Amino acid sequence: MKKLLLFAATLLLTAGLSFAGNDGVFSYDAAAVETQMAQLAELEGFLAENPDATLSDMIASGNTLASLVTGPNSIDGFSLLNEKVLGIPGFLWGCVLSWVGIVIVYLVGQDPHETKQAIIGCVVGAVAYGAFYAIYALLLRSAWGLGSWGGII
Repeated sequence: MKKLLLFAATLLLTAGLSFAGNDGVFSYDAAAVETQMAQLAELEGFLAENPDATLSDMIASGNTLASLVTGPNSIDGFSLLNEKVLGIPGFLWGCVLSWVGIVIVYLVGQDPHETKQAIIGCVVGAVAYGAFYAIYALLLRSAWGLGSWGGII
């Protein structure tokens, strides 16, 4: 009976949480997207007409299209230096997925620092797994009233 009540409570809790108000996450302003795309199309047209134009020349001449590239939302090389694999730190890759996480970080990220963090995460995960297993074995031993390990491990 307890299992049935626990299952029903879990089902109700997860069903209630699945309908939480996350509708704002998946909505966007279509007009703002169209405006940005029109500005990018204008910049693309300018560069197609002037293939020798550089960003330095555009900034020096006061071209308003250069602000698209140098504005606060632009992507530069420095923002890509701290790029993590799928936005997840290497430590978590190693801790959760063990050696598979290390391989993923090494092959996809190609960053020695993130790979080192994945290795550290793998070691921490292995130690945590071993500790949980030892605690579990001790609890089973005490629950069964065994004086010795008696083949539990």
